[in-house]
Amino acid sequence: MLNAFAAFRRVVLSFGALALAGALVACEPKTEPQTAQSTAVDTAAGRAAIDSLRAAYENAVATGNFESVGGMLAEGAVMVRPGGPQWDSLFASSNLPFPPGATIDITPIEVRVLSPEWAYEFGNAIVTYAPTGAGASRSLTDTYMVLFRNTGDGWKVYREVASSNLPPPATSPR
Repeated sequence: MLNAFAAFRRVVLSFGALALAGALVACEPKTEPQTAQSTAVDTAAGRAAIDSLRAAYENAVATGNFESVGGMLAEGAVMVRPGGPQWDSLFASSNLPFPPGATIDITPIEVRVLSPEWAYEFGNAIVTYAPTGAGASRSLTDTYMVLFRNTGDGWKVYREVASSNLPPPATSPR
């Protein structure tokens, strides 16, 4: 029964990620056709900004500089962390988002700039930390999806959903 529940949870999380992407596309305002020049999206610049934001977040975790993270968030940002006993233990070990000495290694699988205002990133992360009183470090993995919004003051995290479940292995195209 527990395995059935875990499988059901993975399916629900997968459909949730798809629904988020679909809702984002559906929420794009409908406008009159524009010229190719006016609808061009600078995906390279958007991707570079998101890569820089990701590196700054990894650095903030490694240095414990969580004050800098506030500047990475769009107004009204919502973040859902991974759950489960191991993740609960990590977050209970400190009053900070991550305990001192923690690191996070973020590996994007897919980064897409959808428009001048919206982009998303899907990937995996590994958080490594030393639990209080433990002799060895512990590593926790998660899968995440981040929705970025270009606020006019740069790209910012608008929504993030993370799961302690890893995605299924990629399949090769037919």
